[in-house]
Amino acid sequence: TPIRPESRQKSANQEGRILLALNDLQNSRIKSIRAIAKLYDIPYTTLYRRVNGLTSRVDKRPTGHKLT
Repeated sequence: TPIRPESRQKSANQEGRILLALNDLQNSRIKSIRAIAKLYDIPYTTLYRRVNGLTSRVDKRPTGHKLT
């Protein structure tokens, strides 16, 4: 397995927590975005934006990507 730098590993860990939090919201286990953000130790704004359809940086196309 490749060894990730600490910051990449930390962001991958946070991404996993965000996906778990989104799953809990969809299954209506907890209805409050703020409560879930606190429970999973995720910034509220990050979770709020994800709930409202913003994609993660990992899933976006790089800004320097050639379109042709």
